Amino acid sequence: MCFGVEVRVLSWALNISKMASSRDVNLQRNWRGADRKSTVKKVGPYYSSPESNSNIGQLVPGKEVTYIDSLTRTYQRAAIKFPGDENVYYTLIDNLVKPGTEKQLPALGPSSFGLDNRNFNSSTDYEISVENAINNRPSWDINGELFDYLYQLINYAKTGVHDYSNIKLTGFPWGQLQNYFGEVLGPIVCCNRNLLSGIVPSSLGSAKIYMPPDSERLYDYKLIVGNDEYLISAKSARGVSNQVKPQFVTQATEDSGKLGSLRTTTEFNLLKILGSETVVSGALNGWGLIAPNEMPSDAIQSITSIYRGESHSKKLPNPELLIPFVKKYMPSRISQIENITVGEIRYKCEQLIENWSKSGIANTTLKKIFNLYLNESRVIYVKMNINKTDGHPSFTASAGGGSTLVNSLYLRSSNYATRTADRIGFQVS
Repeated sequence: MCFGVEVRVLSWALNISKMASSRDVNLQRNWRGADRKSTVKKVGPYYSSPESNSNIGQLVPGKEVTYIDSLTRTYQRAAIKFPGDENVYYTLIDNLVKPGTEKQLPALGPSSFGLDNRNFNSSTDYEISVENAINNRPSWDINGELFDYLYQLINYAKTGVHDYSNIKLTGFPWGQLQNYFGEVLGPIVCCNRNLLSGIVPSSLGSAKIYMPPDSERLYDYKLIVGNDEYLISAKSARGVSNQVKPQFVTQATEDSGKLGSLRTTTEFNLLKILGSETVVSGALNGWGLIAPNEMPSDAIQSITSIYRGESHSKKLPNPELLIPFVKKYMPSRISQIENITVGEIRYKCEQLIENWSKSGIANTTLKKIFNLYLNESRVIYVKMNINKTDGHPSFTASAGGGSTLVNSLYLRSSNYATRTADRIGFQVS
């Protein structure tokens, strides 16, 4: 019995070793040497830093990514970026389609057709631009069957008529089509098919269309009729994916005139600091607002006086000013406080703000502010679904509303001690 157990344990250990070896070979053979475009192959967790063991989300098969070679240390934490997102994330290398493989999925989102960050004077102008962009894609990228299918989808979005009888539908990138090409088709179906009838008071036949840059989090396109603007999201009504920056929230809520007593809260003033100041001073002054006795103004000034650009590794200029802070939050470092870097202090403040925002009165107040932001933004949700058996699409629309959208919310930092890529933002689900 013991011998059998030992054999099974040894076999398990050998299998794990082989798996690790094959993943390392994958990294070295297929990825190393340059940044590479790819797509997500399978669902898997991704992380905000290479050291983190707590994931911040799940990868969506078919989503476009860029592999970042210089930031990848091991196959377990391959560095990636999403389109329009300057944040760097980390995931298992096997979660990504190997570059150059025939199975790599084509990019089908607005930016892949050059539609992002552009204004269109009419639905017709937009439709012509979409069709020209598809025509300009090479056949090795969008093959004949998929090419024909995209045109049938456009025709259906315009007229409600389609014919898939002569199209071989097997092997299509359904995730890409539904999640990303749906963003491309949305303005066409809204303007031509009265999809938003009963949701918006205006006729959209003469609407102008604005496709924002990929970095826009709240909406995927905007329809403009006279002085009325309608923000449309192609995601289902499940809240806002990824992070929304504080400056967008404070601006919209202040413009609404409905903040009331929320305007004077610590939470709103924290958002103003995080949205208007640099990544460094925002984190330091943010925690100084929450806990002024722990992060006094003279300590903040001493750090910001030398902390410029990428100088994360500079030592504290006046460590004695931060003795109470280090004793409380970094007790193991107090004996060598002079070796603590400005980047470590800034990152600790970001972590403290994140934890503070996750519960209690702070979390409740932040939700109230964010719900006001969503309600004032008037986001409408237009979702495309596809029957993968016969290829037939369908579109649904629903009006948004803050209180029904936000389940979980907190302020999240995507930085670490040696990196200041972005401001702290709202993480919403």
